[in-house]
Amino acid sequence: MTLYQVAVHHAKTPFMPRQPDNPLTLVFTFACDLPDGTSAEQVAGWTFRTFNIDLDALERDHTTPGAGAAFPLACLYRQRRLRSLSVGDVLSVTVEGRTTWLACEPFGWLRIGTPHVAPGCLLTAVTISQHLRRASDA
Repeated sequence: MTLYQVAVHHAKTPFMPRQPDNPLTLVFTFACDLPDGTSAEQVAGWTFRTFNIDLDALERDHTTPGAGAAFPLACLYRQRRLRSLSVGDVLSVTVEGRTTWLACEPFGWLRIGTPHVAPGCLLTAVTISQHLRRASDA
């Protein structure tokens, strides 16, 4: 197994193919163990599925590589009320110190150069606690 670091960047205007002038904001980060040799595009596909599939279907999945991490990550993503991962959004996938940037296309993923990304709220123990506190106060 190999540890992959993934960062999700939402485009300001989603559902449109990636445009360099469409601002990106970091919205979610995570790490996952996937089989050795998994390509950045395969990690992106796994991420897209995890953040878009129905939670009931995801909870029942015990066969897809990384299935054990997918359900809790999807729950955290939805708990933060983040919109679906969509065309125009960008992922960075880092493995063994190498980062690949991928833009979500209508069909698949396009490798791109390093884009400008506005800072966002990283997924840390502190930010999770703050979000859960706000949710319980509502």
